Amino acid sequence: MIILDQPYVSPELLAYAAARQEPVLDNYMARACSTDLKMQGRQVLNLVPEDRFAAMLRGGQGQNQGQNQSQEQGQNNSPAHGAAAPARLYTCSENSLAWVTEHCSPALAEAIAKLKNKALTRELLRPLDPDYYYRRLSLAEMQALPFEALRAPCVLKPAVGFFSLGVYRIGNAEDWHAAKSAIAAEAERWAAQYPQSVVDGNDWLLEEYIDGDEYAVDVYFDQDGQAVICNILRHEFTGDDDVSDRLYYTSADIIHERLAEFEDWFNRVNALLGLRNFPAHVELRRHASGRILPIEFNPLRFAGWCSTDVSLFAWGFHSYGCFLEGVKPDWNSILKGKEGKLYTLMALNKPANCPPIRDFDYEALAKQFAKVLCLRRNDYTRYGLFGFLFTETPENQREELDRIARSDLLEFALI
Repeated sequence: MIILDQPYVSPELLAYAAARQEPVLDNYMARACSTDLKMQGRQVLNLVPEDRFAAMLRGGQGQNQGQNQSQEQGQNNSPAHGAAAPARLYTCSENSLAWVTEHCSPALAEAIAKLKNKALTRELLRPLDPDYYYRRLSLAEMQALPFEALRAPCVLKPAVGFFSLGVYRIGNAEDWHAAKSAIAAEAERWAAQYPQSVVDGNDWLLEEYIDGDEYAVDVYFDQDGQAVICNILRHEFTGDDDVSDRLYYTSADIIHERLAEFEDWFNRVNALLGLRNFPAHVELRRHASGRILPIEFNPLRFAGWCSTDVSLFAWGFHSYGCFLEGVKPDWNSILKGKEGKLYTLMALNKPANCPPIRDFDYEALAKQFAKVLCLRRNDYTRYGLFGFLFTETPENQREELDRIARSDLLEFALI
């Protein structure tokens, strides 16, 4: 089962859904996509009316969260064996979460709420790292809080957020005042671009700054609650103050080095969450000591804006296909011949205080890279990015990545 929604649906996801005739919720976005396919002479989507789709979703739900297990009887919150597994639902956008929550089982709605709200997630996972510091604040409380009350360095972010919107690293009083000023100025724009279920400017999280390497992981928990990793991307920054989504990359070395360790961590996480047939895009940090801490869990989807298609460009398989078909990637065979290469996902975000752009030279941008796998253009007049770029780069020739990571991209813009 698939729900398509704004802001973007990739041609790759459409082709997959149409070819398999996966049940797709009949909403405005899906109808528009299916009409486009028909006009191209291609197979259309298997659109399912809202009431029947909702019934399918609820009918496939069992005791998937296992929250009724009794700890007093010596049981944990791991998935309940023998209970009916929930239906496999994939959403390409968090804009769909409000509809899902309204029409799904109470257990699934509760799981979505707990994962989408970072403060609630922190509380659920506290047993994995009891000393981790965080503090939840309303907008008014955050704006009134003096710098002296903080444990700097720290990170400020919306408790319910998306795409690094409203994320600020706080190292000193100047950072704190700048962050609060920026939030006051940007809150109206966020509200116009995303529903409150995706970005909530009234609920904030102040938390410990996690030192270490950052990763983005597309993972699902199967019908038995076991973690299945569909991709691991290293999220690289230009410095401590950089919180952008510009550069992610995966490689055979990254998968080999982190797969078993991250699977073990996700299984320990799910012993507390009790999820089954549940996909998530998870951002986390790994300290050199091996300490792993989550940044955020994004429920019922993989990497946003359909950028999870990096698994198709890099490894040759659909990450959402693995989940919907209940398949575990055969990494030993998939990674053969991929050694020494970086497969990148770049969010071509606009700089802060970007002037009005009349045009953007995508061709000139593409020429900066030895091998472009896919270039997706975006309506930059409506959203805060020019598009997405996927490349293949030899590990020993990564200068092109370092260069684009530092660029504000205005060199390719006609102002």
